[in-house]
Amino acid sequence: MKRFFKIFLSLAVVAGVVAGWIVWSNRTFEETFYLMDSGKVEEPMRLILLSDLHQKEFGPGNERLLERVQALKPDAILIAGDVVNKTKTDWSYAVDLCKGLVEIAPVYYGMGNHENEALYGQDLNKEFLEEKAALLGDSPEDFRPLLQDGQSWNALLETGAQLLQNSSVTVDIKGNTIQLGGLSTNKSSFWPYSGQFVYQFAGENPSAFKILISHRPEPVMEYIPDYDIDLVVSGHNHGGIIRVPGAGGLVSEEEGLFPTYDGGWYESGGMSLLISRGLGGHGPVPRVFNKPELIVLDIE
Repeated sequence: MKRFFKIFLSLAVVAGVVAGWIVWSNRTFEETFYLMDSGKVEEPMRLILLSDLHQKEFGPGNERLLERVQALKPDAILIAGDVVNKTKTDWSYAVDLCKGLVEIAPVYYGMGNHENEALYGQDLNKEFLEEKAALLGDSPEDFRPLLQDGQSWNALLETGAQLLQNSSVTVDIKGNTIQLGGLSTNKSSFWPYSGQFVYQFAGENPSAFKILISHRPEPVMEYIPDYDIDLVVSGHNHGGIIRVPGAGGLVSEEEGLFPTYDGGWYESGGMSLLISRGLGGHGPVPRVFNKPELIVLDIE
């Protein structure tokens, strides 16, 4: 009996330590640095990628996150969606975060499925968009006629962040001509509700360094791996939620068990895909062996 009690006590201590470590690791974040070479970039520039916060705070008002972003001195900040949560959306969280970020560097914000569900009442999947096709008229890739919450959309715009939803902007970053676009639909609705935008984005302004923000990586690898786009940044899969040492992410919403596109750097032809493991989480399953991630990309 005494031997059994000692074993039980030892297991309880180990379980407590592991549980404490998981809680601690979910309240902090790590930084992952990448370096990319491109003949289209004359002056080195630094980008920071944030994704999948799901309204998580690192310190009051995200002060720890903002302080670290400022210390890293980015030339631009990319947001790959899901800053908010669809089930309990707090737009003031996204607005305050964007206000803090734009004081550091220009912000380019691509919508995730949680933003879309909060703004439109539904993810932008094929069935929903086909049902609303009459409202879209001759512009099936412009979803603004479907907005149920235009006030929140405008509040985000007023922060100074560039909202990229099947749209693009051409900007100067440290003397480099950069074209940034945002892809907004999932794989089911890529055609005809986003595909033409991405095709035009890839084909115009060939001398510009092109960055596409696509919250989901799967439409990118399914439809556009050979398009003339230099870099795609994504999130969505949360690094596989639980990471198995040596095997990567365990599960994702889109790919199921052991997803291919759980996080990291991928190459396809002339295109590079960078997937963030995200900074937050949602649902009852905590991130295990999968600390929240802030990505720093230096392009030379």
